[in-house]
Amino acid sequence: WSLYWKESMSTKTDILDPVVLSVDEKKTKVGDVLQMVSSRMSWPPKQELLRLEGFEEPWELCVLNGKECMEDQTLADCGITKENSTVTTVRKVLVAEGWKIKTGGLDDSDSSAS
Repeated sequence: WSLYWKESMSTKTDILDPVVLSVDEKKTKVGDVLQMVSSRMSWPPKQELLRLEGFEEPWELCVLNGKECMEDQTLADCGITKENSTVTTVRKVLVAEGWKIKTGGLDDSDSSAS
């Protein structure tokens, strides 16, 4: 069987409450911060998120002043300091709203079946 989307996908942005972390900007890597935020928000690990075939973008991003910070860089490498420490983190999650399971049989179904 296969699962495919029968509708185009849309995006939704949820702005959440700020998360305050105490870290050493010279030792802490961006990937560590993303993991801390994920843990604090009780989100599943990014390895468990659904991925559509062909989707190659990163699941999570950390942005400082409009510039993406790479996960393997330290916060200091990205320009994050005690005085300039507000970053935006982004997590992309796929949510199935219009789906169809195709088995090739007469009992194929979709989200609008009654």
